[in-house]
Amino acid sequence: MRKLIPFLMIVFSGLMLSQNIEFVKKTVQSINQIKDFKIKTVPYSYFMDKSEVTDNGIELKGFYKDGKLRKMEHFMGLSAWKIITEYFYSENGKLIFVYSKKLQTVDENGYLEKPQLLSELRYYYQQDKLIKTVGTFNDEEKTDYLRESQKLIQDLKNYK
Repeated sequence: MRKLIPFLMIVFSGLMLSQNIEFVKKTVQSINQIKDFKIKTVPYSYFMDKSEVTDNGIELKGFYKDGKLRKMEHFMGLSAWKIITEYFYSENGKLIFVYSKKLQTVDENGYLEKPQLLSELRYYYQQDKLIKTVGTFNDEEKTDYLRESQKLIQDLKNYK
């Protein structure tokens, strides 16, 4: 009986986690189906004024529905690749999901006609806590996407 209780606790917590992941997936899917977002774009010039400079630019877009931020897209163009990160928010403004992909745009022969996917990752959040990670970037540096999203939200608010 003593061995059964820890086993049941593990199974139960696994079931709860999978239900949370399914809820996040459905919410992200519904956000992606919204057609009439109000979009606010923060251009590269804003980031240059903050001394955030890359070889091929930076752009941030905030997607608002009924005055609430529901999604952000952050583009960063580096010398040989680009990183595109999407942030998704619940109705109450909490970060629930991050999808980021790194694409190679240049090889030894020059610019690629079709960028190649190098890596991608998915981060699932619940109440400001990371609950699951799928995939990885080939970089050694780990990004704190919760903190990064708060910084980008501030950029959206500051840009006039």
